[in-house]
Amino acid sequence: MDDSRTALSRTTDSGVGDSSADSPRTLFFLAPRDPATAELQDFLSVNGYALRGETDALLSDMSADSLGLLDLRVLEQGHALPLPAECLLGRGRWLLINAQEPFRDDFLLFNAGVCGVLSFREAPARVLQALELIAQGELWIPRAILAEAFQRQRARHTPQPAVLPALTRREWQVLRGLLVAENNREIAARLGVEESTVKRHLYNLFRKVGVRNRLEALNWARAAGLQAGQEFRPANRVC
Repeated sequence: MDDSRTALSRTTDSGVGDSSADSPRTLFFLAPRDPATAELQDFLSVNGYALRGETDALLSDMSADSLGLLDLRVLEQGHALPLPAECLLGRGRWLLINAQEPFRDDFLLFNAGVCGVLSFREAPARVLQALELIAQGELWIPRAILAEAFQRQRARHTPQPAVLPALTRREWQVLRGLLVAENNREIAARLGVEESTVKRHLYNLFRKVGVRNRLEALNWARAAGLQAGQEFRPANRVC
């Protein structure tokens, strides 16, 4: 992907972003509520997209040809999703935005529905440009991200014994919550503890496995071959 391309703007010559030339195109849209999201929503609406983010629509109306946008801050901040991320992204063609650098979340990158990745705080015009190309069946993934992912995948062909850290029973239970896309409130309700307790266990979990956030913890769990229904062996101490 040549990042030197000029960003698209509204034009009646090509019909790109011109809502008067075509009926609005549906875009399934998942992002936190904040001023940056509001600005992007307004820009995309003006440029011919009808945004949808209702849970019912995501579960019933998305098809293989649907176009979706996922702000990765939704996962990093622990917002609830109607499905685990890898299942949701299997429906339609998705653009991921606000990716942290370096982007190491291979379980997202190699999902069949992920067709584009944009780094943190890309301009709305660049988001529009990426969506237009994805809608045409192309990919928008920076070369650097692909090259790093290729190196990681190649390294994984060398067999290595899985080394699991000594997590406590609660830390395993919190990790299971991450694997089934529960947010902190849902994990707390399932375990019968306060959200602050869940946050403490998450902090300890991140520290022990050497990650910075929920996304990296999920990527670590996938690389270690862990699954939500798996029986884990906690450390020998009571928490």
